Amino acid sequence: MPSFLADFHFLRPWWLLALPPLLLFIAALWRLGGGASAWEQAIDRKLLPYLLDRDQRRVRRHPLLLLLAGWCLATVALAGPVWWKLPQPVQQRQDALVIVMDLSLSMFVRDHQPNRLDLAKRKLRDILALREEGQTGLVVYAGDAHIVTPLTDDVVTIAAMVPSLDPNIMPLFGSEPLAAIDTALSMLDDAGGVRGRILLMTDGIRDFAEAEALARRLSGSGYQLLVMGIGTEAGGGIPMNDGDFLRDSNGQVVTPALDRNLLQSLANRSGGRYHDIQLSDSDLEYLLTDFAFFDGDGLSRTDEEFDVWQELGPWLL
Repeated sequence: MPSFLADFHFLRPWWLLALPPLLLFIAALWRLGGGASAWEQAIDRKLLPYLLDRDQRRVRRHPLLLLLAGWCLATVALAGPVWWKLPQPVQQRQDALVIVMDLSLSMFVRDHQPNRLDLAKRKLRDILALREEGQTGLVVYAGDAHIVTPLTDDVVTIAAMVPSLDPNIMPLFGSEPLAAIDTALSMLDDAGGVRGRILLMTDGIRDFAEAEALARRLSGSGYQLLVMGIGTEAGGGIPMNDGDFLRDSNGQVVTPALDRNLLQSLANRSGGRYHDIQLSDSDLEYLLTDFAFFDGDGLSRTDEEFDVWQELGPWLL
């Protein structure tokens, strides 16, 4: 079957309901015009050809035929016959955001309610809901780093992965943000030709030396680092399954706390931004809203076929 027959349809098919009344109207007028006049009933049939002009009656029917044709064409035109789509130029934002999420055991700390992990997962859903354009990827890390989803514009798929994020699924315990940043940089490099950002969602890094290593790795990459700090400066214990808290080799309860100054320093050295995680959207407004970052060079023109059809009704008129 030719493609135009497969795609043929009417944009406003309800207008076709105007055709049945037309047929009834024309039939009634036709019968009225073709009925016997008073003279035909009074004069002998043999004399009618000499007394009445039948050509005039045929002429009177021509307007009915024109009305029939005009009504049909106008009705079909108003119904909107179409069979091909128009390519529409659209501007696509050519940016990429790789979200790097900390899944170390310290994310179980309950200095946020119910804990750091649940707050981070809610915030991650908020971020995905804001990603209407561009590509988004997700990397998680503990003792090593793993790609949950590569860069994609399908944020629904990423959101479906969020409930399963848990430190207990990680093969190695620990906290290696450098491995996660390396993975994020590789994803952005593989994308090629896009403006990229890395959003690090973490409750902390070990020390100044690790911050230096992270800054050096990002230096010259051309990608912006955004840091979202999770937790409080007071910190808290890491709950275990037996009801106790995680302890170090000396038997002391491990109480990881948020070192805001260290994370702020990392963001500054990388030319990025830092903000504490918030229940409101103020953190996302600060971290993700950057109009200077998205100028005209960050947009590309593409022709996509959306449901915009070439309407042929006017040609019938």
